[in-house]
Amino acid sequence: MGVQVSFADLTHTGQVVAANTFPYGISMVAAYAKHALGADIDAEIFKYPDDFASYLDRVTPQIACFSSFSWNIRLGHEYARRIKDVSPGTITCFGGPNFPDAPEEQAAFLRKYPSIDFYFEFEGEFAFVEFFRAMVARTFDAAGFKRERALVPNIRYLVDGEFVAAPLAPKIEDLNQLPSPHLTGLSDKFYDGVLIPMIQSARGCPYQCTFCWEGGPYFQKVKRYDLGRVKDEVRYIADRIGNVADLCIVDANFGMFGDDLELAHELSRIQKSHAHSWPRTILTATAKNHKERTMEIVDILGDTMPPTAAVQSTDTAVLKLIKRKNVANEVLAKMADRTMELGGQTEAEVILCLEGEGKASHFRTIVDMLDANMSFIRMYQFMMLPGTQSASRKTRETYAFMTRYRVLPRCFGWYRFRGDRFSCAEIEEIVVGTSTMPYEDYQACRDLHLTVEIFNNDWIFSDLMQYLRSFGIQRSVFISRLQDEIVSGRAGTALAGLYADYRAEEKKNLWTDLAEVEAFVQQPGVIQRYIDGEYGTNELYKYRALAVFPHIEDVHRVAYTIAARLIDEAGRSSEDVSEYLEDLRAFSLARKTDCLETGAVIRRSFHYDFPALVARSFRGDPRDARRTEGVEVEMYHSEQQKQLIGTYVKQYSTSLIGLGRILLRANMNRLYRTARIAGESLRAAG
Repeated sequence: MGVQVSFADLTHTGQVVAANTFPYGISMVAAYAKHALGADIDAEIFKYPDDFASYLDRVTPQIACFSSFSWNIRLGHEYARRIKDVSPGTITCFGGPNFPDAPEEQAAFLRKYPSIDFYFEFEGEFAFVEFFRAMVARTFDAAGFKRERALVPNIRYLVDGEFVAAPLAPKIEDLNQLPSPHLTGLSDKFYDGVLIPMIQSARGCPYQCTFCWEGGPYFQKVKRYDLGRVKDEVRYIADRIGNVADLCIVDANFGMFGDDLELAHELSRIQKSHAHSWPRTILTATAKNHKERTMEIVDILGDTMPPTAAVQSTDTAVLKLIKRKNVANEVLAKMADRTMELGGQTEAEVILCLEGEGKASHFRTIVDMLDANMSFIRMYQFMMLPGTQSASRKTRETYAFMTRYRVLPRCFGWYRFRGDRFSCAEIEEIVVGTSTMPYEDYQACRDLHLTVEIFNNDWIFSDLMQYLRSFGIQRSVFISRLQDEIVSGRAGTALAGLYADYRAEEKKNLWTDLAEVEAFVQQPGVIQRYIDGEYGTNELYKYRALAVFPHIEDVHRVAYTIAARLIDEAGRSSEDVSEYLEDLRAFSLARKTDCLETGAVIRRSFHYDFPALVARSFRGDPRDARRTEGVEVEMYHSEQQKQLIGTYVKQYSTSLIGLGRILLRANMNRLYRTARIAGESLRAAG
């Protein structure tokens, strides 16, 4: 038997499976270790804490390896500490992006997490194998290795208070030397109907964004795997995936290379023949400045891959400070229109409180994305990620970052180790104010985020927005008027109360001092309060879920009131307009109310052939679809929709937190009820 080595990329499971993807990065390290070391190593890979705990009930590994992300560093360290308590000779190794880049900050990190024996910076495959061989040569005397100040590439550690750092190894030139964790069968245990498989076709990113871990010089040269290998991987996954709808491609810029087109063709072929039409959604970061090729991929894959406009800001001064250059908004608008024609949605990403940003520039960025017809705008808070330029002491001082600490949403729970039960919660630092963004302006921006989430994202009112567009009324005008209506209180008590609760809950979850929140989560009963949803939710998705599920009628009432008012102000009101808005509102509510309840079949009479309008994504003049004699429309979930909804419910549940996760992951337009003329065969997918 070889040396027992565990490889754990753990996820929290207190509420839901927080990071519901395959443990891809650490599996790559394990796959290469097994390839290079053969029978000398007995390696097992873990994702779920309970699975890892069961392993530790019967095995004490000689080396315990852990991935380090913002969402699992404390959980990994808690297990490392307990392993070392019962087995001081076990060697604990960590690696991953949750690590600073400055030597003094790396030393401070290792002092904060004293049960980490060794940390491997950047690529770990070759470095770990060399380290393993060094340990074999010393009969696994880690203390002796440290006393010698021995070095293997990429390793960092403390000895007698001294920080030791080896030179970084050159970036791996030939990625095909690294065995696939899929094709070797190492990932087979993770096909469980919950976890999303991950692949990578390229490593590296040529851009230098200050807020991103891959923005440093180490990653600027992009290396690729052979296309044949990647095709083999997706075919292997397709044969085992079952009902899980998604595939995650972890490239930093998918669509940058010609091979990406070939991979898209392969995925399209698989989807057409697959029993469950896998992959239904591809989760990836599309190329930042190669939108023409991205659109070619969208043409190949249809609504399967939402192209992403990771603009972060459209303000030229901010972009210069964060070392970014975006494509023109006109290009993004063209991409959005083409994607909508194919039934897909386009995504934009923006970050609040970036260097040099103010309220006006952030509002302008969101307006720009709305008017580029982005159907899903992901609005992120600015996380201080270790290892990024933005998190450096110099940047913090230059822009007077005001930060707060919070427990990461979903990243907490109760876990066990050899009969003992312990709690754990991950804590992150976010920016809530800068020299150019006072806290009050930050709060106003967060209000706008909620309005965009509720009224813009996931096609919820794309039918209505298309109608407004025919009158020359821009999406941003509609959203801005909704924002004014709600924050002023004129929208009514239900939504006003929702926004007030949203603000109060966000404030309750933020702490000025790290030690205070660390002490708070250790108090008796507190972790259970997080699990129960009293603390620690993602406020944006929680309150969007509250709006579009229990408050869907209020949301429609306000949206259609504002739409009618805007049309009237444009001088275009008429009886025909009123009739269409009334019918469209009723049709929209019938499709979208309780849209995860798949048993109901709803019939209603309308003056418009709505199935025909759905089929053309509500483009063109709806009067073409008017039926004077009336038409009875049946709204229901198709068998494919029932299957897809069942998959998401299994992955995330229908708890309030789970509903927020479904809103984050799913293209909700696919889950709204299908419409057909009563008595006819299916005419249009919802």
